[in-house]
Amino acid sequence: MADLCLEISILSFMPPRISLITPSYQQQRFLGECLRSVQEQAGVEVEHIVVDGGSTDGSREILTRASAGLAWWCCEPDRGQSHAINKGLQHATGDVFGWLNSDDLLLPDALWHVSRAFEADASLLVYGGRRLIRSEDGTHHVAPLDDPSDPIRLFIAPEVNQQSTFYRLDALRAVGGVDEELRYVMDLDLWWRVLFTFGTDHLRFDQIDLAVFRLHGESKTMTSTRSFRDETHVLLHGMAVATGQQDLANVFAMGLRTTVRPRPMPVRLEHAPLVRRMAAYFLLKWHHVIHDRWQFEMMRAFIRTLDPKESELETEQHGRLRSLQRQLGTYNWTTFRMRRKLQHLRG
Repeated sequence: MADLCLEISILSFMPPRISLITPSYQQQRFLGECLRSVQEQAGVEVEHIVVDGGSTDGSREILTRASAGLAWWCCEPDRGQSHAINKGLQHATGDVFGWLNSDDLLLPDALWHVSRAFEADASLLVYGGRRLIRSEDGTHHVAPLDDPSDPIRLFIAPEVNQQSTFYRLDALRAVGGVDEELRYVMDLDLWWRVLFTFGTDHLRFDQIDLAVFRLHGESKTMTSTRSFRDETHVLLHGMAVATGQQDLANVFAMGLRTTVRPRPMPVRLEHAPLVRRMAAYFLLKWHHVIHDRWQFEMMRAFIRTLDPKESELETEQHGRLRSLQRQLGTYNWTTFRMRRKLQHLRG
């Protein structure tokens, strides 16, 4: 991979062209604002590619009117968001890649900052800025940024601000684009795939507002939290298997709740300790409160595999582990349920 990194770093001194791909489906009420936010970017060379999955809500008419400002677009059935992005990649000719969903938008001068960052550093692989999260009432809050000075956290607890994160296009192609098996965590999968392949030395994040992530009643983030969790679970199960950690793989196998089968992650045996930390962080984040029998059995098995001295848990994770241990105690599932019902009755 070192030769590939070297090849990616050999660029001209011309400002990079940015290939921005917008997957869309039935987003007519947001699509126009998204397109304008890209067309109004100044001082940068951008090719905007829009891949609509065959919308019947008026999106085609919006795209037709905006077609002069698009490098390529289509409105035809596809196999979902990930397929749409890869379909757009077939038409991308730029140096830098980003994807902007049709219900999100760029802020003024966002791509100028992206272009300058990649132009200034020929070895830069990933660049990002802040994203504003817009609620349905129009209020905003700023999502946290990743910190390249903490490389372990880039793996165990990445922010992955997809709308405001941009990749060297050659690096994206080298890892095979996005995984079309995934419907919810294709951005996280891409992030991990790039970092495991190229490392964390050539990432940069600036405290600059670049994009708006819109929360609304129909967005996946609002309607499909468990699906995000379940697909991430599958990714970590695959990494446990690939790094020879059968005890950890067995834990994840007990909690598989989806039939999705993503591509193998480019992990190696030497990544085993890192994967173990990623797994512990995930399990304690999503399953530190027990609701179902499969969670009960899975987390009891997880605790048996965990050596607190070796896991290097963060303070918050230690607290969740203690809470989990108190919940599970020495009970079986039946006594656990009885104990929980009694606690509810007592208030």
